[in-house]
Amino acid sequence: MGQRKFTITVLLMCLCLPFLTAQTADTDKSLTWFNKTEAGVSFGIGSFKTDIVNGIQKKIRNDEIVVTFQTINGFKYMNRVFLGVSVGVEKWQNGLFWPIYGYLGYALKPAGNTFFGNIYLGSAIGTRYSTTHYEQGKGGFALSIGLGYRINISKKLQFIYEIFYKYQALESNYFRKNDVTKDSVTIQTKTSVNYKVPLHFAGFKIGICFP
Repeated sequence: MGQRKFTITVLLMCLCLPFLTAQTADTDKSLTWFNKTEAGVSFGIGSFKTDIVNGIQKKIRNDEIVVTFQTINGFKYMNRVFLGVSVGVEKWQNGLFWPIYGYLGYALKPAGNTFFGNIYLGSAIGTRYSTTHYEQGKGGFALSIGLGYRINISKKLQFIYEIFYKYQALESNYFRKNDVTKDSVTIQTKTSVNYKVPLHFAGFKIGICFP
């Protein structure tokens, strides 16, 4: 009887082993929630076009400095693929924006300290105020691509560093100005032209993640 019980026990274990293994695999591959909160600063790079004066279009250097705070909530798969939504606030040197992005991230390793990459795609709602060099602009399409490194502080907390590039489109206008001389008097005509202002930034972030 003892040998029969032993044989039955072994057979039951063999039958249950594939099921238990499958359950473990499903757990490893399940979707779980994550939150990432980060702050950063970025600096304008390049230049953009502004008023046309007597047929010559001027260019202005993008000297905006942007301070960003945002939080991302979503789901992760196998602790490597991250999908979520990001909301935040950006204080520009000459404006204020509220970015809303879809977020996609990927980590090289599922656990431990590792490099990662991500992309933010969406829109920034807000206003860049007019200055003596350009007119007021409204926020529009935005894209950010980043590379970073995460460090495990504990089982439930990670610290992250990231460098990134950002593109921000603004809805604005410039003026087409022409000097016209009539009866020995020179006057300037001015016509408004609407266009999308392409702005480019480079910056870095630090943050914490609750995996």
